[in-house]
Amino acid sequence: MTKLTLWLTTLLLMILPISTWAESSETTPFEQGVEQYNNEEYRQAYQTLLESASKQNDQAQFLVGHMALFGIGTDKQPKEALKWLTLSASAGNAHAQSYMGTIYLKGELVEQSNQEAAKWFLLAAENGIAEAQNNLAHLFISGQGVEPSAEQAFKWFKKADEQGLLDAKLSLGLMYEQGIYVEQDYQKAAQLYQTAAEKGAPQGMHNIGMMLLYGHGFEKNTEKACNFFTTAAKLGFQDSIENLNILINQGVCQEMTMDAQQAHSLESGFMPF
Repeated sequence: MTKLTLWLTTLLLMILPISTWAESSETTPFEQGVEQYNNEEYRQAYQTLLESASKQNDQAQFLVGHMALFGIGTDKQPKEALKWLTLSASAGNAHAQSYMGTIYLKGELVEQSNQEAAKWFLLAAENGIAEAQNNLAHLFISGQGVEPSAEQAFKWFKKADEQGLLDAKLSLGLMYEQGIYVEQDYQKAAQLYQTAAEKGAPQGMHNIGMMLLYGHGFEKNTEKACNFFTTAAKLGFQDSIENLNILINQGVCQEMTMDAQQAHSLESGFMPF
């Protein structure tokens, strides 16, 4: 399976218009803080959101915790971050719950606990956070903090995939390719990998290359496999780089001279079948 998604790198909350939050025509400190954040006035935003956080606004608590954790508008303050994120998560904020899952999984701010990580990821997953759904699925695959369950892993990977998370799509593809919980289906696996590849995921390109190299669901086609490995390697995917080097040394692949069409495919991050 691919790696856990350890941090939410994009705060979708931040890009929403202020009207999304507003319940009246009067601008609240929280709405003002979000506006300041969007305007990259981070220090003002931190102070403004801190006022709302102290008044039990769980959204503000989450954002203050996030800013304190990463040093946005303030110095990095791990203890403050943990305080506000814990308050927000306990109040039911799904994004904060996802963060708490990661915090317990990494064990840098708290004593590491897979059980606590799974607890928080489950809450966030049930509240619709795709990253938490994906991370929870990985825990079910590996049996970290939960009883191993391919059924539960498939369920949560599927939910995260339905929200467009590429890591989950790749993991579902692997389950279909290897027949984990579901009946082995190379065509379904290839479909999932191809969709991920079309969206620029080098892991998807690499996986299709492996299927072509070994004839899983297709006739063996080393030339196309080499093309996929080359494209993924050009995007920095280490497994493809290593495979390509081995295959070049074996005389299976050649160092590819790209024509105009291949160069365009490389720029778009996808090599067609």
